[in-house]
Amino acid sequence: MKPTYIGIGVQKSASTWLHRILAEHPEVAVPERKEINFFSFYFDHGYQWYEAQFPHSAAQCQLGEISPSYFCEQATPERIYQYLPQIKILLILRDPIQRALSNHRHEIRVGHITGSDLSFETGLLNNPMYIEQGLYATQLKRWLEYFPLDQIKIVLMEEIKSDPLAVAKDMYKFLGVNEAYQPIGLNQKFNQSYANRSHSLTRLKDIIYNATRIPGLSWIWNLGSKMGLKMLYRNINTSPSNAVIPEPTQQTLDMLRERFEPEVRELQAIIGRPLDAWLK
Repeated sequence: MKPTYIGIGVQKSASTWLHRILAEHPEVAVPERKEINFFSFYFDHGYQWYEAQFPHSAAQCQLGEISPSYFCEQATPERIYQYLPQIKILLILRDPIQRALSNHRHEIRVGHITGSDLSFETGLLNNPMYIEQGLYATQLKRWLEYFPLDQIKIVLMEEIKSDPLAVAKDMYKFLGVNEAYQPIGLNQKFNQSYANRSHSLTRLKDIIYNATRIPGLSWIWNLGSKMGLKMLYRNINTSPSNAVIPEPTQQTLDMLRERFEPEVRELQAIIGRPLDAWLK
């Protein structure tokens, strides 16, 4: 089955929240696996593999998936356009500096950055994508070469924080489903920041998680969560991010604000919305 909508990013900008409020709606369907990443990382698997990821029992629903890797991958807009030019596109944007800081916390949590120096400055030197993923105007213009702006529903993460119900209703309206539906997980927080004490234990957890993502086995992971194993793991193997990651220096923040300012101003002009808070 082909999707009718697709979430394209950006990374570390409430995509899990979006997946949840879409999954809850009775007229919307999502695959069990949140990030399929077909058009970015697995395009060589072919359309048949991609379409097999969607629930075939949801033929009457708005059907789609959310993969935050899509927004900044250069080949993705054309690939999606060639596959389904009329598809509805969902995009959540976030203050690029806050996005980069969250990106850094994620990199530490998954073990891509280790050692005694876990500073944000070290992360910037290690991973150019902290900045590249925040070049929203540059990336959005690439999408607009293939899709008109009114085919892309753009939401700011600050809007989700201030009025999640209004954002959910707006998303539902864009997809053409009942906008009066109120999802239970509207105010639930997902993917809260933490650092892992043991990356070996983290890898074991990930192996188990990935094994239970096979269709028909997800009940095993869900049962473990209900039994409290997920909470036990977090108590044993996690620490709050701010306990191990020092605050970024003001010099670093000023440098990033200057780097992103032209992009933010151009983005304002493209989408016709003020982004003053991102320029302070």
